[in-house]
Amino acid sequence: MSLEKQSNEEIRASGMKDDALVEEHVRLHQIKHEPTKGFLQAPLIFVFVFGCLIFLCSIQLALTTNDFQLHPPKEADTETPEQKEANRWAKKLSAGKKVFLANCSSCHKPNGVGEPGVYPPLAGSNWVTTDPALITNIILKGLKGEIKVNGDTYGTTGIAMNSIAISDRQIANVVTYVRQAWGNEADPIEIFEDDVASVRAEYSEKQDQWVFKQLKDIYPEALFGD
Repeated sequence: MSLEKQSNEEIRASGMKDDALVEEHVRLHQIKHEPTKGFLQAPLIFVFVFGCLIFLCSIQLALTTNDFQLHPPKEADTETPEQKEANRWAKKLSAGKKVFLANCSSCHKPNGVGEPGVYPPLAGSNWVTTDPALITNIILKGLKGEIKVNGDTYGTTGIAMNSIAISDRQIANVVTYVRQAWGNEADPIEIFEDDVASVRAEYSEKQDQWVFKQLKDIYPEALFGD
C-alpha cells in the first residue's frame, strides 16, 4: 500500500477536521517518493529541447519531401501551342546556324555569299532553295569539279563536307537554316532528321564525291538552268 493511500485511510479513521485535512494533504504532496526501478527522471529543459528538435526536423522533412507527395507538382504551362512551336522553330534555326558557323562559314562566309570563282554562294542559290535532298547529298558526300551557280563558275577544288563528322540531326538543322537564311525562302521550310537518314541510306554505296553531271541527272529540275 502506498504511503499516501495509507495516510488517507488513517486520516479518515481519526476523524480529523477540514483544516487539519487540508494541512495533511499539503504535507503529503510535499513528500518526494524515490523513483521506481528502471525510471529515469530528466530535467524539463531536456524535454523541451527534445520537443523543439522533433518539431524542427518535421518542418525540414516536410520542406524537402514536397509535403510527402508522391509526385512533385508541375509548374503551370502558360505557353500557347503557337508559342511552343515558335520557340521550337527558333531553337532549330539557332542550332543550324551554329553548325553552319562552325563548319561552313569559312568557305561560304557567314553571310552566305561565298568566294568568287572558288566557293559558290548559298544566298539566292537554286542549289540550296530547290530540292533539299540536293544540298543534303552534297553535305553527305562532298562535291568536286566545276559547277555553275547563277551563271558563274565555281569549284576548281573539291568540297569535302563529307569529311566533317556531324549527325543527321545536325545536317537537318543546318539545311533548314541555309534554306531560310539571307533572304532564302525555300519550300518545304523544315528538314527533319528522317529526311537526311533517307538520303544517306539511298546513296550509302557511293564512296566518292559528287560531280556536277551526276547531280544534274538526279536533280534535273533543281539544276535546270546550270
